[in-house]
Amino acid sequence: GYRLQLNESGADILAFDASGAFYAVQSLIAAMDEEGLVPAMDIDDAPRYDYRGVMLDVARNFKDKASVLRLLDQMAAYKLNRFHFHLTDDEGWRLEIPGLAELTEVGSKRCHDLEEMNCLLPQLGSGPEDDTAGSGFYTREDYIDIVRYAEARHIQVVPEIDMPAHARAAVVAMEARYRRLMEEGDSAAANEYRLIDPEDTSNTLSVQLYDRRSYLNPCLESTNRFVDKVMGEVVSMHQEAGQALDNWHFGGDEAKNILLGHGFQDIDAEEPVDWRGTIDQSDQHHPWEASPICQQSVADGEVASVEELPSRFALQVNQLADSYGIARMSAWQDGLKHVESASEFATPQVAVNFWDPLFWGGSQSVAEWQSRGYEVILSSPDYLYFDMPYEVNPHERGYYWATRFTDTRKVFSFAPDNLAQNAETSVDRDGNTFRSESAEGWQGARGISAQAWGETVRSETQMEYMIFPRLLALAERAWHQAEWELDYQPGQAFIGGETSFVDHESLIEDWQRFANLLGQRVLPRLERDGIAYRLPLPGARVEAGRLVANVALPGVSIEYSLDDGASWQVYQDSAPPEVKNTVLLRSASANGQRHSRVVTLN
Repeated sequence: GYRLQLNESGADILAFDASGAFYAVQSLIAAMDEEGLVPAMDIDDAPRYDYRGVMLDVARNFKDKASVLRLLDQMAAYKLNRFHFHLTDDEGWRLEIPGLAELTEVGSKRCHDLEEMNCLLPQLGSGPEDDTAGSGFYTREDYIDIVRYAEARHIQVVPEIDMPAHARAAVVAMEARYRRLMEEGDSAAANEYRLIDPEDTSNTLSVQLYDRRSYLNPCLESTNRFVDKVMGEVVSMHQEAGQALDNWHFGGDEAKNILLGHGFQDIDAEEPVDWRGTIDQSDQHHPWEASPICQQSVADGEVASVEELPSRFALQVNQLADSYGIARMSAWQDGLKHVESASEFATPQVAVNFWDPLFWGGSQSVAEWQSRGYEVILSSPDYLYFDMPYEVNPHERGYYWATRFTDTRKVFSFAPDNLAQNAETSVDRDGNTFRSESAEGWQGARGISAQAWGETVRSETQMEYMIFPRLLALAERAWHQAEWELDYQPGQAFIGGETSFVDHESLIEDWQRFANLLGQRVLPRLERDGIAYRLPLPGARVEAGRLVANVALPGVSIEYSLDDGASWQVYQDSAPPEVKNTVLLRSASANGQRHSRVVTLN
């Protein structure tokens, strides 16, 4: 928190700590006009949440260090303070680990190598060569630079090494290491960090459609040695960068066989459901179900079933984290589902990124995690996954399993501490209204995070397009609780189109204030900083033979073309042009240098 007092004699800043003083300066900079002048002001300010985060996935498609630093600059400007760095996944390992060269020599590259001794096979359209966004990694020095850069901006880096699922890049890399050392005749070294049980014959299909090599084996001592090695090296990098590693992200998500999940049923199901896929499940296994060493762990009573292995592995990794002095471990919530309470972990705090969609019961299940002692970081995919499209349109990039669209206004309208309220202000992924009820026991989140997943986002330009300007609305909700956000009342039901508990006029007024600031002050700054943000598309129709158009953000202009793009004119409300044929429209930045994609009005 901080107090900023500004008058003719200067600026006085009184802050609770160094971060507060830094945020006061950011507010001062934000208030400056183009001539460097600022109005007199007296501000008392403090953040809503302790954790105000952004997750960046560089595993699926690599992003260069410069783009990461640009993102950190924008996070700092808008007082976001946690950078969740998703460094590993099935499709790539992006961090150099001294002593485990294959992790980056093999695991960071995608190319056409059927033996996968030199690279991973092409995925996500990366092509046969290793010179695309499918390949790349940060050197040890790069990572230290990134952490040091973040520390100077009061941002804590939260590295995620995803396991035991989403680990194919690591598994394949360590198999390449194994084969190399075996050829050299050093079987002890070859097996030191091996991540799969060679006798495991489990027939399983991961969420990303990979086989059993998508999962590292949690029953092997060599796996524990691998985790210890990687964690120790990352801790060392943070120490050298001058930022203690306070939060280790375990990942933990989706350690399952999707063919044994709710979307499928056996051909002999007693009560078949029409919408489920029907398959022969008799030859399907849960991950590690046919691994002799994991079978022995179950037989010895070390774990109740193979389904509980990911959660037991989380406890093991947590013990390592505690031994390194790491105070908090985080995970995607499904990775800890078989651990009854956060008190079972060794670290003082355990946090979950909560990612149940609201329309699938998220407003109810979120309270369960808090009641079990976990800190909850809201990461709701239907509002906060920035790999979802901005609009319901096939020309918009993004997945749509969680929602057909998430525009800036939807993020701004998100009520994080009263999840059920959002049923009145949004729709489900099919565009339908839905019902949501507030659960008993919910005390509010510890934080909120935007997720920039990278499967469909290949370039740095595309990354910034997907993140900005939605990130600014996330920053607003992370810092400030709006008047239209209702007090939490357990058992209160919200039904889209039926209940009207939310003060929609207040919400609209607040959005108009925000949209004016965003369009007229913030977007020009993003332009100045070289951020490839997305411009909203114009809305338009023809009335009485004339073009009527608008755009969501004041300060953004509308351009139209009556000659198939040969020439463009600025649209004026006061003089709408006469239209007889097809019209092309686009929006333009204040300086005219950036344009939206073109839309056609017939």
